[in-house]
Amino acid sequence: MSAQPFGLIHLLLGLVALGLAIVMTPVAGRLAGKIGLVAYPKSDRWHRSPTPLMGGVAMFVAILPLFLIVPEMVAANTLDRFGLLMIGASLMFVLGLIDDLKTLPPYVKLLGQIVAACVLVVGLPIGRYLPWSVLMVPVTIFWIVGLTNAFNLLDNMDGLAAGIAMIVALTLFGFNVLQGDQQTAMLCIIIAGACGGFLVFNFNPARIFMGDSGSLLLGYVLSGIVVLGAAKAGQEVALTLLVQVGVMALPILDTTLVTVVRSLHHRPISQGGRDHLSHRLVALGLNERSAVLVLYAVTVLFGGLAVASNYLSGLVTVLLGCLLVLAIGFFGIYLGQVRIYTQADYEKIRSQPGIVGKLVLGGSWLYKRQVAEMVLDLMLICLGLLAAYLIRFDGTLERRFVEQFASVLPWIVSIKLVTLFAAGVYRSIWRYMGSSDLVRIILASSIGSGIATIAIQLVFRGEGGAPRAVLLVDCLIVTGLLIGARMSFVLLRDLLARLRKRDLVRVLIVGAGDTGELVLRSMARSRTRAYRVIGFLDDDRGMGGRAIHGVRVLGPSSSLGEVFEREHVDEVVLTTNRYSDDLLSVCRRHGVAFRDVGAFFRAQLEGEAQPAGVAVR
Repeated sequence: MSAQPFGLIHLLLGLVALGLAIVMTPVAGRLAGKIGLVAYPKSDRWHRSPTPLMGGVAMFVAILPLFLIVPEMVAANTLDRFGLLMIGASLMFVLGLIDDLKTLPPYVKLLGQIVAACVLVVGLPIGRYLPWSVLMVPVTIFWIVGLTNAFNLLDNMDGLAAGIAMIVALTLFGFNVLQGDQQTAMLCIIIAGACGGFLVFNFNPARIFMGDSGSLLLGYVLSGIVVLGAAKAGQEVALTLLVQVGVMALPILDTTLVTVVRSLHHRPISQGGRDHLSHRLVALGLNERSAVLVLYAVTVLFGGLAVASNYLSGLVTVLLGCLLVLAIGFFGIYLGQVRIYTQADYEKIRSQPGIVGKLVLGGSWLYKRQVAEMVLDLMLICLGLLAAYLIRFDGTLERRFVEQFASVLPWIVSIKLVTLFAAGVYRSIWRYMGSSDLVRIILASSIGSGIATIAIQLVFRGEGGAPRAVLLVDCLIVTGLLIGARMSFVLLRDLLARLRKRDLVRVLIVGAGDTGELVLRSMARSRTRAYRVIGFLDDDRGMGGRAIHGVRVLGPSSSLGEVFEREHVDEVVLTTNRYSDDLLSVCRRHGVAFRDVGAFFRAQLEGEAQPAGVAVR
């Protein structure tokens, strides 16, 4: 097998699959139009115009025949290994196509998915994993069915499911090439090419949808590749499985969030809705393309870790994987707080007991937050010490250092958590983190590290205790992780605010003093309206060209008319009493709404119930 020029074969397979999908997708779209297989706009769906389905047919034609013909010609026993996967994929495709043509009851779809999963499981070497084989069969079926439905649910916005599937397939391609598994790599590059060809017509604005036939096909094949890869991994099965499962983090997160939300609302999970991660990003002000690209970027991060794991030690991979999982967890919690339901829905959830509803729907994740923060800090302290050891010993740990890590970890965890608690770190609210909170965290972490260092030296007396260099690096890393975790919501808010392109109120603030800065911060944190502050005007010559939180002072107040002509401004907020009636006249002449700072904050308190635009002084 090594004699074959696999690099050229992979390139050609990807290009042929890409070309087939590009050719077949318009054909499938025209066929869908002729037979009436068209998705019409609905209140619980995202598209706004009738769109043909059957994109899954084009992908099926680009994937299955190509893999059945070419890989068998260049690699021996390809069909022996992947034959059952292809049979199961065909069954899943047919099941999805029937559901597209004639909507099937959810229990019928589930039964068909379980049967297709069992087709693949039948050929797995389950006996090699005694005594765990009893659990492996149901777990594998659950994995395949769960991920298949995850991609089905992920198909909720133009280009999202196909793009994520393409990134996952490319990641698995790179991972398997580096692992030397050329057969799996060929299948992955074919899937990536087919998704790429379909994406030409499916990216926003979509001209065709993949339908259930496509989403179920992609979910089944990709989940099956992970299962077959783990079955071949041998002794490294755990790490291989974790790395490849990590690539699917985004579909798993989206499915988990949607499942919890819809269960709390007593809505069928299979029912369409606008409660996915992508919809929540749009609710924050991003347009559809930006929302999809953000989710692409998250998937690429996990894909990069999967490929990099071939060059990293197992412990480094686990460390980075845990940090990424925590990061995507913060991402999910932040988006989970976005209000997408009616006020009546939130009141209903609040009236029910349980932390999950408050966490996901009400935005009140501060409920029992001290416990959650302590659990989080426990994980961060453990990861920080592991990172310190790996940095000190160049990414690999001998057995004696692993034992040393295990012996000192309980001391470090207990002392640091007690110190953080005593310093009042758990009284802070993350959304309103300020410099005093950061100083408190730095002092508490430093004092905790100092006390832990002294305690370890006294207890172990140089035998089995951690090296001082490790403890110093641990202090720096843990402090950084504690601050990063607590600033995560602020960083996400600022990042997503910069990506906002929908329903933005473009504001010009007159007065670059303390009050103007306060208005700027209030607009950045507003949950009722999306603002984009384009700049300040201030008569202080020393402020010219300066910036406040990245927002520039554009000139003196006398340049208001010039700014209106140069920039699109929706509203002016006056934060000083030193403005003249001339400013108000300029606003009226250009038809720009204006209000003073008092009216602005009254509107904030009232939830922006009153529109801006009346003259107020």
